Amino acid sequence: MEKIIFDIDPGVDDTMALITSFYEPDIDLKLITTVFGNISVKQATKNACYVVQNCANKDYPVCMGAEKGLKTENVNAEDVHGKTGLGKVIVAKNVTKKTINKKDYGVCEAMKDVIFENPNEITIVAVGPTTNVAQLLLKYPQVKSKIKRIVIMVGSIDGKGSITPYSSFNAYCDPEAVDIVIKSGIPIMLTTKEIGTTAFFDEKQRARFRECGRVGEFIYQLCFGYKDKLLQEGQYAIHDTCALLSILENDLFTRENVDMEINTSDDIKRGQTKFYQNPNSHITLITSVNKSKLFKKMESVFKNS
Repeated sequence: MEKIIFDIDPGVDDTMALITSFYEPDIDLKLITTVFGNISVKQATKNACYVVQNCANKDYPVCMGAEKGLKTENVNAEDVHGKTGLGKVIVAKNVTKKTINKKDYGVCEAMKDVIFENPNEITIVAVGPTTNVAQLLLKYPQVKSKIKRIVIMVGSIDGKGSITPYSSFNAYCDPEAVDIVIKSGIPIMLTTKEIGTTAFFDEKQRARFRECGRVGEFIYQLCFGYKDKLLQEGQYAIHDTCALLSILENDLFTRENVDMEINTSDDIKRGQTKFYQNPNSHITLITSVNKSKLFKKMESVFKNS
């Protein structure tokens, strides 16, 4: 089984991925960490606790992380995910689950402990801004040799953006953090905006998800009010689920080893990514996805609930 720390900013597609991580039999979820991004970190944390409380098969630990980027002023994606992050129908309320945060013990300490308890076995799957991961590497550099790999969802292959003409959302939120992560030397798996916007489902597939186990209706309701700027009405991107499932041995994706650059300047191209083929690189880029197989996989996972 793949042991993971799931670093998220839920978010509709983050929530779909989080639910997938609960029930995918080859994933062992050790810790959920939250970060600013789609909504504020406080709302992201409330959403994560709500989803664990209402959709999970066990009580997974949640730790609240960074409220802002290393240098960038905060932006959000409430116009994509709804004001509270879970679309227009579902609202995180009556949340009784607590985080594991306490005095002098935050997200970096929680991640470090899980990594050292499972040396060379933990994959960090970071599908929001990579601020928590960068802060972990800066504060506790000794973890670098103990992390199996890091999965990030950031950037674009074509150099075009979603929040600006050149930058994807996660890249723009904290390009300095992305730069720290990709230069760490730790094995990196990376998905871009092209993968998420290729792997969208329509209303027919949404209805099929609805029939899959007890979480199917929750997935269906999440889609109300979820509107990816790069897609049409009735098309629902699953950026984060692609990043999550890329860690498994499967034929859902094609991969290529690359070198990567991200623009950390303050000009109009801030957050732009560039990739260069290099078979010896520590960075693996997901280059394509098999949609039909992906949706069948998700259906089978949801039926486990």
